[in-house]
Order: sequence, then structure tokens, then C-alpha cells
Amino acid sequence: MPVGNVWAWDSPFQLTPVTTHERQGVATHQMSFHSEAGTRLMLGACYDDDAPRIHELDYGTLVNRETVVIDIPKHAGEEIEPDDIDRAVVGDPDYRDGDAVLLRTGWGDDERYRTLGDEYATTTPHFSLDGAKRLAEVMTARGSDLMLTDCAYIGNLGEGFMFPEWASRKPWDRPPFPSPQARIYMRHYTPARGAGGGAPDWGSSVVLHLAMSPVAAVANCGALRSKRVRVSVLPLFLAGAEGAPCTVLAVDGDEAGDA
Repeated sequence: MPVGNVWAWDSPFQLTPVTTHERQGVATHQMSFHSEAGTRLMLGACYDDDAPRIHELDYGTLVNRETVVIDIPKHAGEEIEPDDIDRAVVGDPDYRDGDAVLLRTGWGDDERYRTLGDEYATTTPHFSLDGAKRLAEVMTARGSDLMLTDCAYIGNLGEGFMFPEWASRKPWDRPPFPSPQARIYMRHYTPARGAGGGAPDWGSSVVLHLAMSPVAAVANCGALRSKRVRVSVLPLFLAGAEGAPCTVLAVDGDEAGDA
């Protein structure tokens, strides 16, 4: 989980010893972390109380999925726009109905998630609101319900409120959740400012969450050689959670057979 505590809702990874070999004869630990840290499967339940949560998923639909790899090269801070979707996705001859879609920008390669620190999150390529709407329209029409991307975040990167008010501050001036400062900020971060769908901060994220299950911050996609692969998304089983860290595996080349 290389991304630091960038946003006000982030909470640090903590591993606290409970018992030790020396004192109790067995080692156990208490672990805490943000439910959408690192590479993560995100669900419509983030925005819809009636949508399935992690423990309610049919995990068979996440294993060995037929997946098309589509390249939309982007540099730091660039947006995926409707024209990108029309050019790369709509016209892709390898895209079959029902496929999972892996959109590869190149951002998850070269281990920049280890070297850039917070800038991996704050300068990632991402979807514009119109780009997200166009992708949702195209994938829904094709019967596709799973989208993977090497963008660190899906949406607008808090450009209206969260970034200038919180993430742009020095790390020592934005102590991570559940600090009093983060709690106070989140208390005032209402839907009108953040995830309301029409506000500037995360509008494109809302669109894609409600249309499909996005998997963000997928790493090392450049290692894939084939246009068609089989992908398995294995989320941590967090009962009641709207999203969870996950491991993503891709079977590439001859091992994928007809895929």
C-alpha cells in the first residue's frame, strides 16, 4: 500500500503486536488500514445503499474473467476524455460483449507507485466527467460490468475542494484519519462539495461506480503482451465494506488459451 495519507479519509496502515512468542508463546497482531488502500475493488455501494457489498458478491464473476486490454496512454495529470473512449474502446476489434475491460495508461508501470510518494495519487491520470459518462455508456451497452485501470484514482482528484483545502498541505499539517483535524474536515465535506455527482471533486467516480465495479491502481500492466487475457480480482473479504484492497492476477499469452 505505497500511497501515503493523501486525502482526509485516508487512515494509516498499522500493525500492532497483541501477543508475542517471548511472552505468550504465540504471535498475534491487530491490523488496521483504509478499506480502499492500494489496488482496490470498488463497488456501487459506495454511493447506493441498496447495492451489494463485499461479502455479498458472487466471487465466481471475478475469477478467470475474459478481459480486453485497451491502451489509452496518458501522462501525469491528463484526463481520459470521450474522444479517447470513442477512439480506443468503441473501435477496438478485440473487445467482445461481456468482457472485463483493462484500460492501460502506463501510470502503474516502472514502480512509480513506490518512488513518487503522494504525487502518485495527486498527479495520476484520471477520467474527466464526460469521459466517465462515455465509458459507462459504451460498457453498459456491451454488457460489461468490470473495469480495471492503472490510474491511481478514478475521478477528479478533489480539484474543487479536497485537494486545495487538504491534500495540498504539508504532510505534518494534514494528520491522517482519525485525527481530530481529519474528523472535523470530513464533517464538513458534504455531498455538495464531494461525492454528490454534480460537484467537481469526484463526479466521474460516481458515474463509474454506479455503472460497473471499477478496480483502480492496478500495477505493472505493461508486462502484459496480449490484447486478450484472463483476469482474476481477489478482494480482501471485509464483511459489510463498500470496497476492499485486492490482488489482481492476469493470465497472459499462450497460458490464456483462446483468451
